[in-house]
Amino acid sequence: MKEVGSLRRKKTGWPVESFFSFTLVAGLLTVVHTVEPTARPMLLLGRFLAGWGWVEIPLVALYAGWLTGRMATAPRTDLWRSRLWKFFSFVFFAQLLAGLLINDMFLMTGKLHLPVPALILAGPIYRGTLSFMLILFLATVVLVGPA
Repeated sequence: MKEVGSLRRKKTGWPVESFFSFTLVAGLLTVVHTVEPTARPMLLLGRFLAGWGWVEIPLVALYAGWLTGRMATAPRTDLWRSRLWKFFSFVFFAQLLAGLLINDMFLMTGKLHLPVPALILAGPIYRGTLSFMLILFLATVVLVGPA
């Protein structure tokens, strides 16, 4: 069965898009978790419980696959996109507040920085270089769409 604007799907099981998202996220997080082990792990769960980053990887990958399925097949993708941005914003600001008020382990580097979209764009332009945050921001807007 071929649908306009989507990949070929099987009649049973996860759609191809969900499986691709699951695999991509699991693969990227595995690379992040294993390539350069540091004293401060990139995965939040691994910062608090040693070795638990491996538990976080499949959980986040399952969420990515599920969400991709919702965004690809739901009749109201605008509703899901809005819910996704609200959830992302809630988690982002909750983690920021937890880092400021509870423990700096909730902050990515342990230091506060301003991840304002204008600064994400202005920094690399000023320095004349690419940055991970710029690529992440642009990829998010391209893949998910604007709020």
